[in-house]
Amino acid sequence: MKIYKTPVYDLDELARYNLHIHTAFSRCARADMLIDAIAAQAVADGIEMIALTDHYNLPEYDECYLAQIRYLKRQAEKIERKPKILFGAELSNYGVGKQLESAETAAALDYRLYTCNHFQMGFWEHPAERTPRGYAVFQIESIRLLMEAERADCIAHPFMGKFVRTLEAADVTAAITDNELGELSELGRKTHTAWEINTGAVESDPVFYRRLWHIGKEAGTFFHFGTDAHSLEAIDTRSRVEQMKTILLG
Repeated sequence: MKIYKTPVYDLDELARYNLHIHTAFSRCARADMLIDAIAAQAVADGIEMIALTDHYNLPEYDECYLAQIRYLKRQAEKIERKPKILFGAELSNYGVGKQLESAETAAALDYRLYTCNHFQMGFWEHPAERTPRGYAVFQIESIRLLMEAERADCIAHPFMGKFVRTLEAADVTAAITDNELGELSELGRKTHTAWEINTGAVESDPVFYRRLWHIGKEAGTFFHFGTDAHSLEAIDTRSRVEQMKTILLG
């Protein structure tokens, strides 16, 4: 889904939407992350649009996940006051050119948020060279093919290195050149694939995400805002905007 017709670089404007929220269907989310509670919290926080993006990290999970989406939609119909809700997924691009879900399932989702760096998961592929540069190149190629396929709406917590448990997180992102970020950002502009401003990722690696913001903005690419909420209190985007401004605009 094209969230914005043209790129937006006003963080207050971007924070009107929270496009990365997990329900209780995600095992890592709190038990009270039910759709009625999520909707009520989003309304209270002044959020106009949310995307429900539960993890899709099991093989042959298409029918189960689509049934889950149908259930969430039925529950949403009962809610009187709610933001606009996109029914999507945090999908697993677990290797170069490799996704778990079928193309039909991907097409059925309102919002396709792809992670390309959940290396902590057992099924995730790793580069042959397990160095910062090896992981950097692996992610670059994974994201490039994903963008070229025009399958993704947004790349979740792009390049975040903390999932590579054997290396320093900042070493992975530091191994990516400005030219590589610029080329991918230009491709993202052409294919309408956004970089996610994932608040936790930005706070954990401010130097890299400041670099990605400025290079992406220069390339004219798209950004989406998401808090990766696993709890009700984490849904609020407004409370994170000033910190994002301090980091990204510096």
